[in-house]
Amino acid sequence: MSGFLGDKEVLTRERIKEILRNKEYSYFEEKVNLLEVRDDSLLLKISFLVEHKTRMIVIEEKDPIVVPFGDFKVEDWGDGVKKIADIE
Repeated sequence: MSGFLGDKEVLTRERIKEILRNKEYSYFEEKVNLLEVRDDSLLLKISFLVEHKTRMIVIEEKDPIVVPFGDFKVEDWGDGVKKIADIE
């Protein structure tokens, strides 16, 4: 629909990919939610919040991701001043 402000942009999946690829946003937030800890894996949900031309766009996974715990690097940072050791 056009008006005195011009044509309103219609967002499609391809247009969203282009906005992300070309960094055509003024705000970007990434969020990972830990949904469940299983015996040998983590169940995660990933989402992104993007502001593009005063419009807020949420990009969220349809289904959670299962990631094996062995794929993560785990470190002990002690009191936070310096890393003490990797955890096996």
